Amino acid sequence: MLRIYSTGPVENAFAHAATNVWIKVLNISSKYKVEVEVKIFRLNGKKSEIDSASFSVPPNASDFAVFDITNLVEYEVQIRVKKPKYALVSVWSKNADAELVNGQRLVQKELNIIYEGNKKNARRISRKKYR
Repeated sequence: MLRIYSTGPVENAFAHAATNVWIKVLNISSKYKVEVEVKIFRLNGKKSEIDSASFSVPPNASDFAVFDITNLVEYEVQIRVKKPKYALVSVWSKNADAELVNGQRLVQKELNIIYEGNKKNARRISRKKYR
């Protein structure tokens, strides 16, 4: 099973804008690892991928990826998760003083599911293919 979450468009144009975005994944399985791929998109003008990272989360563990978003006025994060029933996902932003930016905090229930399924039975939520 594969699921892709999206933050949707996140505005980052204010006085104490975020400089980093953190994607945290907790694996609640005691047996299986969870595979994660994260992509960051610039939304200022035409949408374009600017960074990505992949990581595995062992059973009963958590891991995270951090991205620099200093010059992004608007951005989107997509999180691709294999074995999503074992993964708890959150997205957090911090400003230059390493303080959390509350308006850019998204827990799993606030993320959009834009793709769900497997190779044989996929349910695409959006019209754009995940690349």
